[in-house]
Amino acid sequence: MENSNLLYSSSVRSMTKLLQMENELLGHLKNYAKEMQQKLDMIMLYQQMLQRPAMHDTEIQENYVANPLNAFPLIRRLQQDWPKWLAYLEGGATRDKINQIQSKLEKVPSEKDLHLAIDGLLRIESFYDLEASHMAKGLLLNNQYNSHLDSADCLALGSHLFNLTEYSKSTHWFRTALRLYKRPYGKLYGQVLGLKRKKLYRAYALAIARETHKSEEAPKDRTPAEWQEIADTMLNQLVLKASSADIKNLIDEYLAGDEEIFIKDRANNKPKPKSIERGCRGLWPKREPHQLTCRYLQDSSAFLRLAPLKIETLNEQPLIVLYHQVLHESEIKALKNASIYQTARDFEKETVKLFPLEDIEARFKHRLNRRILDMLGMDIAGQNLHLFNYGLGGYLPKNSKSTCRGSDTITKPKFKSGTVNINFKERCQSKRIGTMIFYASNVPLGGATVFPKLKLVVQPKKGNALVWLNRNADNEPEKLAEHAVCPIAMGSRWVISNCIDSELNLLDQPCLA
Repeated sequence: MENSNLLYSSSVRSMTKLLQMENELLGHLKNYAKEMQQKLDMIMLYQQMLQRPAMHDTEIQENYVANPLNAFPLIRRLQQDWPKWLAYLEGGATRDKINQIQSKLEKVPSEKDLHLAIDGLLRIESFYDLEASHMAKGLLLNNQYNSHLDSADCLALGSHLFNLTEYSKSTHWFRTALRLYKRPYGKLYGQVLGLKRKKLYRAYALAIARETHKSEEAPKDRTPAEWQEIADTMLNQLVLKASSADIKNLIDEYLAGDEEIFIKDRANNKPKPKSIERGCRGLWPKREPHQLTCRYLQDSSAFLRLAPLKIETLNEQPLIVLYHQVLHESEIKALKNASIYQTARDFEKETVKLFPLEDIEARFKHRLNRRILDMLGMDIAGQNLHLFNYGLGGYLPKNSKSTCRGSDTITKPKFKSGTVNINFKERCQSKRIGTMIFYASNVPLGGATVFPKLKLVVQPKKGNALVWLNRNADNEPEKLAEHAVCPIAMGSRWVISNCIDSELNLLDQPCLA
């Protein structure tokens, strides 16, 4: 049943296929229910649980799965719940209805895909300092959304953290799972999904016990690892031997407390945020605007005299500039449409998909390259553009090479004779001299490009282009240009990347001056 060759969670566009898949499964389930009257109540209850408006348009579907609180439950249900539905339904229905559902389940997300989705949602929680109980109710970064997590979703997140020995973090998800385990869905969880309240009570109790013990120091005659193994065994036996009634009484005391008490207690024990986390949360000090903040570029070509480009200087050393509204809506749609027919590439441990654009229409590609020539004064007609779409909680860590992957085959650019639109200050590099990113979508929450050492944050805005230098005047990698992408908390981040690589022949190619 596992489709290990395709990762859905690494791209919002890819996750629209899961939405279509689950819609088709719900249709099969409805037909199946007609032949299974004795199970009709349970089936209709699940349909009620997954009720959502019809979404036939791809853009509407993309907006839906761009919400991580919709995307993660979708992936988890398809990977964990729907196979259990198949086992539940196989009792007396006709074989063809079973086969229809089974054929769909051959394409459900793999266990690896589910783990990536869990990592993505937990990354959003960690990076933006969110609370499990708030996220489960659809509250993200002080924005309330009409979406939520259910008890099974929270259990999957808590179990994942528990397996990573992140006991203190897991307790919040186990507690939220118990708070959400309410009628009428409790019966459905127990009979179909095998998720009984007793199991949740014991999982939460064991997490509390391990969280409490983890803070204790190991005896002198034991290493921390040995002591932890002994303690884990003892705690497992203690919780397993305890009666369900005793565990329930203990946990009910925790559940009786106000959730705000747990939140305040957690806040007192949180580590200080890392620099990049502060940047993604908007906690860096506000930068003073550059003295040449905005100007119009219009002297480097005849076209720009008619339609000048607005250019904003964000930083001078290293040079980082932002071009405003250089891509049109029709061009962005054409590029996205072209990606449908391309074979996407996943990046290991990174929730992002790459769509090569080698085969886009020559006329359109020429027009885009011509615009880059007007912007930079460089002819990069031999270079390939790459379209990236980020997935659930998608981000790029600092020093990631994904932005410029595939550039080894790029041919060297030709510089427009006599004109350079950006003052590169005699930087004739032999390798990647700069990076250009076209933003092909807005991102409501998260997804900013950040330069940690400069404390500079650039929020994606559809149609804009960000350009920066990767090398200094000594032709060495520019450490201040190190960048990262904040996790996408809401929305679909599309960017078109072009890495300005060059092995210039200094005898016949002019320096960028």
